[in-house]
Amino acid sequence: MFKKAGDIFRVAATYVGTVIGAGFASGQELVQFFISYGSIGLAGIAVAGIMFAWLGSYIIELGFRLKATGYHQILYHTCGSRIGGFLDFITGLFLFGGLTIMLAGAGTVGRDYFDLSYNTGLTVMAIVVALTVMTGMKGISIVNSLVTPLLVISTIVIGVNSILYHGISPALFFIDAPPNPGPAPNWVISSLLYVSYNIILGSTVLAPLGNQISNRSVRLWGGLLGGTLLAVLGFFVAIIIILHQPDIFQYEVPMLYVSNLQCELTHAGYALMLIKAMYSTAMASLYGCTAKLQSVSGFNYHISLVIASLFAVICSQFGFANLIAMLYPLFGYIALIFTFKLVWDFFRGK
Repeated sequence: MFKKAGDIFRVAATYVGTVIGAGFASGQELVQFFISYGSIGLAGIAVAGIMFAWLGSYIIELGFRLKATGYHQILYHTCGSRIGGFLDFITGLFLFGGLTIMLAGAGTVGRDYFDLSYNTGLTVMAIVVALTVMTGMKGISIVNSLVTPLLVISTIVIGVNSILYHGISPALFFIDAPPNPGPAPNWVISSLLYVSYNIILGSTVLAPLGNQISNRSVRLWGGLLGGTLLAVLGFFVAIIIILHQPDIFQYEVPMLYVSNLQCELTHAGYALMLIKAMYSTAMASLYGCTAKLQSVSGFNYHISLVIASLFAVICSQFGFANLIAMLYPLFGYIALIFTFKLVWDFFRGK
């Protein structure tokens, strides 16, 4: 009984830890994909949460059925050789982009809170992530199981403090969209974009993880719990940001700004949690793009890992918020193909 519950938690924590990276935990992703549409963006978070729970469980199940060792088997099974091959190539690029964004986020937090130079923060993160990924899937899963609860707790502490101070009124749910437009014409499409790029990122870890889990109920409930936690945390962070608008929109890391308004201990704790969140997603991204580089280049695993890490450090010079705004919506549109095919195959029972 306790072992099964622990396995379910491990799957859910790995899922949440993969999706909650610098963009989510900082609040920057939620601002761009949901809050930029006003209070109706909260409905978008609900839609995203349902899809995360549903499709995440399905990917874990496919990983078990296909004995998957990587995300590419899910792509080819779902989309066929031609479209799957195209998405495989694009996903490899996006995983590299995701790694770059996480390193840029580490550089930003290191600069804004720890008084380090931008390049020092991102270089240290790159080294630590590379050393962890060398241990393989087991190390990634263990780290996520430790990091995710800490991130959830710190987010709840900051959120409760903000809500107790500001209070919640019905007006909170009737706020117009801020001047800056979102990445899509409306909140529904924006939610689909958000789910699409994150579900492919998540599959880099969920697919091989599913292969390691023989218990079907663990696969099912682990995915459902992970998606539900993502929705709950998304609501929490979004409400916190809405409570602090419009000033909060000028900050590259909104949640760090909110924590700074509270006590020093809260601010320090959240800065550390942000670093850990970036660490979790950077691990998944590096793991996926290293495997891809290894397969196309013929280099061994460790050489591929070093090459991917070095190039990510170079490309992270574009900056955190700029990279999120540029890469995530673009890949979200491309990844819609995978999302629609997953839904289609689910209903076909494939």
